[in-house]
Amino acid sequence: MSLASVSAITASACSPSSGGSTGSAGDGKGTVEFWSMPYWIGQDDKVKELVDDFNASQSDVKVNLTQLEWKDGREKIKQAIAAGKGPDVWLMNNGLELDYLKARSLAPLDKLGYTAADTARFSDLVEVNEYENKLYGAPLYFDAGVMLYRTDVLRKYGYEKPPATWEELKRTASAITEKSAADGGKISGWQFKGMDDHVNAINSTWESFLCQAGGSLTSPDHKKSTQHTEAGKTTMNYMRSFYQDKTSPVGTSALNGFIDGKVAMFSFFQSVIANVEAGGDKTEGKWAVAPMPKGPESGCSMVGGHSLVANAQGQDLKAAGTFMKWLASPERSVRYMDFHAIFPYDPAKIDPSVKATYDKKIAGDPSWKPILEQASRNSPDLVLQDRHGWATRWEAQKSAIVAGVNGQMPVDEALKSVDGEVGKALDAEQ
Repeated sequence: MSLASVSAITASACSPSSGGSTGSAGDGKGTVEFWSMPYWIGQDDKVKELVDDFNASQSDVKVNLTQLEWKDGREKIKQAIAAGKGPDVWLMNNGLELDYLKARSLAPLDKLGYTAADTARFSDLVEVNEYENKLYGAPLYFDAGVMLYRTDVLRKYGYEKPPATWEELKRTASAITEKSAADGGKISGWQFKGMDDHVNAINSTWESFLCQAGGSLTSPDHKKSTQHTEAGKTTMNYMRSFYQDKTSPVGTSALNGFIDGKVAMFSFFQSVIANVEAGGDKTEGKWAVAPMPKGPESGCSMVGGHSLVANAQGQDLKAAGTFMKWLASPERSVRYMDFHAIFPYDPAKIDPSVKATYDKKIAGDPSWKPILEQASRNSPDLVLQDRHGWATRWEAQKSAIVAGVNGQMPVDEALKSVDGEVGKALDAEQ
């Protein structure tokens, strides 16, 4: 995110014309401009279908959809909001972005028609969208880092169960790499997502493993970057060991290698299941999901997913809230489970008919049990830390963590590099 965008967002929120105040509640009738990237994984046309369904469902609110691409959609939204020409409702990562929150650019849910009873139905992970004791984002779904493994490969080399700890993971992955090479058809036992063709993924991968080692991203007051610690060094040395002994190959795609049967195990958000299922005959009946192997301190992982947010300067917040409550409702969220999105509500607090659909989906897919176990291990803490210095951290980690893990940079130097860059960003936030 450019400094110009950040400054413009802040200036817009503090300008005399806006006064940093919330827009009009309105009469709940009008047009809502909704900008979104295609969050329904694997089917880009689904978001338009949902908007069309909403428009057909009632006559008070009409939604105009502007579809953006992932490569530059977030930046286009930032620029539009900064120019005072942004949408009324848009898609944002769970955890939300601090610049919008500090600039008072987002409307709190209670100003959009959400009651305490409405928000009480969300799962505890909704706390990732809190800021100064208010909720600012309505989650569509959550993601959680899980492990995927090739059942056919593990079984071939004598493993009926996936590894449950870091030690078991390293031992199993190394054995598969060595034995498959001896067979003349080398399979990499493990690959870290992000050490391949999708380097941005190293951020969620690294932060998941750092969490398992008991590490943190910032101090409790969010004023100091805290990766150059014993937990950080433990994590990087563990990840680095896979490349030192050639268990993992630098440059091989974790996802594509997994689909082709050349990578036995990898970890990423559970939504990657949609990509694996698209492998057809290459993957059908040959893989499964497991919770993350537990590290020295825990088996936690990074939380992701997406939420809807509303422009605090919108002309009709009530209309925006009507749309948000519909699109992020239990009725719609249960449909997002079709691409393995984690349901953002407490199943015990929703309508029985929706719960029946939820229960049917859970019972009909064995992947859900380990996904939900992993979600129960996770907390909002890491996401709330990641909100501070986020843009700088994610850029710094893409270079320094990869360089540290593959041996191009000493461990201490790599971690100090991240803390140094992020530290400057945290100083600027104060």
